[in-house]
Amino acid sequence: MTLIKLSTPKDFFDEVVEPNYNQFMSEPSSFRTAINVAISLFSMHEWIFELSKPKVEKLLGKTFVKKHNLWKHIEGQTSEACYIRDVANASKHVRLTINPSTKMTHIANTSIQMVTVGYNSPNPKPARTPSVIMDEQGQAISFDDCAESMFKFWQKFIPQL
Repeated sequence: MTLIKLSTPKDFFDEVVEPNYNQFMSEPSSFRTAINVAISLFSMHEWIFELSKPKVEKLLGKTFVKKHNLWKHIEGQTSEACYIRDVANASKHVRLTINPSTKMTHIANTSIQMVTVGYNSPNPKPARTPSVIMDEQGQAISFDDCAESMFKFWQKFIPQL
């Protein structure tokens, strides 16, 4: 019998974040996979804060009093992080009323855009994978791109701990 535990940020990344990200990127987009990847990408900073705070503070040369301070530092490193945070929080709270990172205020600002090929044919088919789009006061933001950027950030950051 093999016992697998989530004991380190790397464990959480390997067992939760990466599988969620891979599933989101390899299947047709759905709210389930988008929310799962957003929550796991956002939660990564909490795992680091709780389990590797001294290492991350030494690595970054900064002290982080609260988890939120670490997240704000991360938002300064990758601008797409703010969208990941807001989708993760909106999925829990529906409406963002306390300090959203973006101008999105509601989970309804997130939608799935279906792109079809063969528009004039009798049987148009979805192209590749539908995209998850966030509406920030009329500006379309690709959640897919934000998730990819945040995943690559963690993928590079975690081995440094």
